[in-house]
Amino acid sequence: MRPDRRTVLHALGAAALLGLGAGCARIPVDSGIDSRTLTGSSHPGAPYVRALPPADGATAQEVLAGFVQAGVGSEDDFAVARAYLTEEASAGWDPEARITIYSGSQELQVREESEGRLVLGLHAVAVVDARGVRSALAGPTPQELAVAVEEVEDQWRLSEVPDGIFLSEAAFETLYSPARLYFLDAREQHLVPDHRWLPLRRGAAAVLEGLVAGPAGFLEGAVGSQIPRGSGIPDAEVESGADGTAQVEVPPAITGLAEESRRLALSQLESSLRSLRSLSVVRLVQDGRELSLEEDGRVERALPGHRPIAAGATGVISLADPSSADPPPQLVPDLAPLEIASPAIAQDGVLAAARSLDGAQVLIASTDGSVPLREAATGTGFVPPRIDGAGWVWSSVGSSAGALLALSGRGAEHDAKVDAPWLAEREVRALDVAPDDTRMLVLSDEAGDGRLELCAVVRDAEGTPSALTEPILVRTFLADVRQVSWYDEGIVAVLGTDPGDGQLRAQLLDLSGDIEPLPSPPSDTVRLTGSVVAETVWAADAEGNLRRTDGEGWRNVEVTGRDPGFY
Repeated sequence: MRPDRRTVLHALGAAALLGLGAGCARIPVDSGIDSRTLTGSSHPGAPYVRALPPADGATAQEVLAGFVQAGVGSEDDFAVARAYLTEEASAGWDPEARITIYSGSQELQVREESEGRLVLGLHAVAVVDARGVRSALAGPTPQELAVAVEEVEDQWRLSEVPDGIFLSEAAFETLYSPARLYFLDAREQHLVPDHRWLPLRRGAAAVLEGLVAGPAGFLEGAVGSQIPRGSGIPDAEVESGADGTAQVEVPPAITGLAEESRRLALSQLESSLRSLRSLSVVRLVQDGRELSLEEDGRVERALPGHRPIAAGATGVISLADPSSADPPPQLVPDLAPLEIASPAIAQDGVLAAARSLDGAQVLIASTDGSVPLREAATGTGFVPPRIDGAGWVWSSVGSSAGALLALSGRGAEHDAKVDAPWLAEREVRALDVAPDDTRMLVLSDEAGDGRLELCAVVRDAEGTPSALTEPILVRTFLADVRQVSWYDEGIVAVLGTDPGDGQLRAQLLDLSGDIEPLPSPPSDTVRLTGSVVAETVWAADAEGNLRRTDGEGWRNVEVTGRDPGFY
């Protein structure tokens, strides 16, 4: 039995799950998704996609195709997929090492590389690592899967395969759900989300395991946790109802913590579990008694501000009532007589910052006079300053030399340069600190190649920054990204050009991978900002024309201003 020289596999059906005769996996046509109660610790109501075992007499190509498709069947440690492998290959195969997500709209091709060796070609669109961290590729990227085949009792089986499974985009989005594992910022005042994709069949158990395992690499050193390692959390008893209610028995390792540590740990648990779309209600219990967090004791998610501001003809103006006949209020007395750009105010409404109109200075002041006006930095071409909740103003000259400026609201003697070696020899174009005071977006240019990256600020317990972590790349699928800002704790407002027609585009990019296009902004737009709390997005051009949208087109605003923002 020799494999044919070439077999082309076509993606079938709206779900893009392949069917190749014998050994195929498919979503049953009668219901779209075959949902039933799964065995073991599976979450009730989780979708189930049937994986079929190898058919008797299947060709080597069909065995390879069937193995790829059988990645949808995770029951009994991927027992169906293992049926395509030799006993030795099955023993060494780790299906949970990674997930390669491939495009269901393009052909999969199988070819014979040599005697007993096949190669499967596919177009990958994303990769998910063993911790559930998803990394999007720039677009459908050709990849090849090389395997070895041999006959076992007159049946073709795979004797050598790489670790991990392969899922079409539709299958992945059916079987996995975005979730946010919440850790603590350095001052233990905010919850910091860590975006993951977790199997719906495991529900709450997957969330608990992720919390104990710790944060993604780019957050390591920048966040903490009050959930003890080895605390028995992964083995916690979870009762899940088909209505999405989850009751979690909190283990003694957490209930026995000191009061403050227990409050923080329960906040992490509750918010992380609630982020899973299949869980509508979460109850934390101890010996059947519900553990409730008082509203004033719960550590909440950090969200952006809702009060809009802009640079006026002079000073920092409020856009809270843009239709008023009165001049907009000045918010920062010391900046009121100055022509400034890119204003920012801390969420507590006190510390303020701005650039000089030519971008050569960064100015620091306050709304109540508690921080004297000072020229905190001078140079050439500072990026718009951003303020975190720990009292630091962040900026950089265009050529960063591998560091960012952290300017203190307490005075010049506390100012610092924060190392970011990965920014060396790059041109920094914009940055923004998340409301959790931990994650930071950095837009930079390297040899003409624009890069949007997500890193984290390493701080001490007082909030003093010392370094930035190694970043991860954020895919926007826009060319020439010009502006980025936080819209929600996990959503970014992005302004850039369409790689196809070159037109200016605006979008809300969810860090879990989803993109919501905004109405196309006017071609002269230079600034974009928004807030999920305010439920609006503002745009501005260089001439001071302001516009805003709630998703249904752009409306002109009567007030003149530049560089809108929120606090």
